[in-house]
Amino acid sequence: MIELRTPAEASQLAPIRGVSAALAGQCNMSLDQIADLRLAVDEACSTLFRIAIQGSEIFCKYRLSSDAFNFSAGVATTRTEVDRPYERRFGWHVLRTLTDDLELHRHHGNGNGKSSTVTISFTIVAVS
Repeated sequence: MIELRTPAEASQLAPIRGVSAALAGQCNMSLDQIADLRLAVDEACSTLFRIAIQGSEIFCKYRLSSDAFNFSAGVATTRTEVDRPYERRFGWHVLRTLTDDLELHRHHGNGNGKSSTVTISFTIVAVS
């Protein structure tokens, strides 16, 4: 597993996307799949940046195999409207189309009683 942590700011989207695409090259993914992966990372991270606590970090975790790319990203948030209603939004449908497996998790309580962690995870299976 590889983990990347950066400030949860839109300016970090290009480096996260670049690392993701570089790592995808190790998973026997086609150029079209890498393009889809870049879009999926954009959508997931952009969503998380919008709800992140100002000044916090985003963590991205990568699990790679020769036939699959697993990505997970999460942020601390105090927003409560992220639970199930997000899954009805257009961005979620884009993610569902681009990925083979997609999940949204909310981990309540970060020990401070005020925030929780929201994580978006997806898998793209390499087409040989």
